[in-house]
Amino acid sequence: MYRSDMFTPELVFYSGSSLLEGPVWDAENELIYCISITDEIIYQVNPNTTEIKTFKTDGHIGALVLDPEGMLLSAEKNGIFRINPESGERTLITHPNKDARLRYNDGKIDPKGRFFVGTMGQDEIIENAAELYVIENGEAEVVLSNLSLSNGLGWSNDGETFYHVDSATKTVKKYDYDREMKKVSNGKVLIEITEDGTPDGLCVDICDDIWVAEYGGGRICKWDSETGEKIFEIPMPATNVTSCCIGGKYNEYLYVTTAKDQEDDEDLSGGLFRVRIR
Repeated sequence: MYRSDMFTPELVFYSGSSLLEGPVWDAENELIYCISITDEIIYQVNPNTTEIKTFKTDGHIGALVLDPEGMLLSAEKNGIFRINPESGERTLITHPNKDARLRYNDGKIDPKGRFFVGTMGQDEIIENAAELYVIENGEAEVVLSNLSLSNGLGWSNDGETFYHVDSATKTVKKYDYDREMKKVSNGKVLIEITEDGTPDGLCVDICDDIWVAEYGGGRICKWDSETGEKIFEIPMPATNVTSCCIGGKYNEYLYVTTAKDQEDDEDLSGGLFRVRIR
């Protein structure tokens, strides 16, 4: 039996960011990355030494991933860039979004090493204008269209199931995934958030359960990927919980990003946390 009081969030790094997002664990180097969308900054954090390294981006950054070669792929307002984390050298890869009203949002690497990244309105939700792209060898294809706010995404451990959030609908959908053709099909609603929070980022753990961050909900919840039932929730010391990833030397931590509303009085909102989950 799990209880929420078994899990205690620990502050790892604090920036007071209005929109800290997209944690990514670098297992080889034991580093955690996250992004500040509105500050246009990538943070590299060493949780063992607390050393911080930063990279400036070209406009608002919506997503960051590590590619199979250990390079950073950064989805920025003015394009998708490949960044050498040692030298900071940047190379423009592609820029599939041509709609100035939109910016890139959440993204992940698929089981074959391809970059999936979505879009959303720059200043407001634009119904049915967003898309989800897959980028491979510098070429982009549309995977999903007619979205309103493409957000969290992930895959089952066998790579045959794809999960995706359209935050405007407050749902997580489940799709069949063809790894060879990079196609999704047979989408159906797996999770619907009916309380105050809105689903934002997500990740899938080694048990194939789904962790979903709830923006405005002050919690991160673990869900059964087969039944869509909530297993338990972990309260966070910030109302706006934005995203999560599994990390640590033994995948023992859940890293969680949060956002700071300038009107709130929460001391730790806008910080990066970790919670020991195993």
